[in-house]
Amino acid sequence: KFSGQTNIHLSKNFFLTNKAREKSNTFINLREVLNRFKLPAGEYIIVPSTFEPNKNGDFCLRVFSEKNANSTVIDDEIEGNFDETEISEDDIEPSFKKLFGQLAGNVSVFLVISYWHRGEWVKE
Repeated sequence: KFSGQTNIHLSKNFFLTNKAREKSNTFINLREVLNRFKLPAGEYIIVPSTFEPNKNGDFCLRVFSEKNANSTVIDDEIEGNFDETEISEDDIEPSFKKLFGQLAGNVSVFLVISYWHRGEWVKE
């Protein structure tokens, strides 16, 4: 129906009447979710999401193809109204610290040198 078209608003009805071809196995609150899918040739819509509603997030997609493949980036600005809450290390539950340690390894200092935000790398 939408083959070859871009800049189309997909309504709630589209997602209710079209089954996802693939999706994340587990939908959990992690900083990274990695999935690999082998899909037949065709056109696909990738819908990124965050674990919690109204939270900003960044999304990285790598596509490997045996033949040349066309892709289109649709990087529309999506606004959300939410308040950011600052927390101290004392506010972090021990169980979360333990889980973070299991996933990130033995990290005592976390330094962000650069990050991807709204379509560009930001250096701090």
